[in-house]
Amino acid sequence: MDIGLLAGSGIVVLALVAISIYGARTLPPGSMVPVHHGIGGWNNWQPKKLALIIWPATGVLVFGILIAASSSASSSGKTTPAVIAPIVLLVIAFSYYGAIRAAIRQSGGN
Repeated sequence: MDIGLLAGSGIVVLALVAISIYGARTLPPGSMVPVHHGIGGWNNWQPKKLALIIWPATGVLVFGILIAASSSASSSGKTTPAVIAPIVLLVIAFSYYGAIRAAIRQSGGN
């Protein structure tokens, strides 16, 4: 298991939690936050409390997959899953920040 990839992924998971805190403090009560970006733009808008849990939970799930993949990859000599998971976490983090920004615009903020 590569400690650098594990630590980097842990930092991204913490960033997801920080984005949730930012969203909780910035969005007004009753706001809706998108949890999916489809072909036509953001869709599947969910209540703020639910969405602020779904995004970091997804990051924790990918982080768990990273740990499982890196422990099995270290025994077989393959490192591809261990390298892909942090990239997926970064994509989730940037998407989540975009979703929060879309929710702020939707609620009338800047």
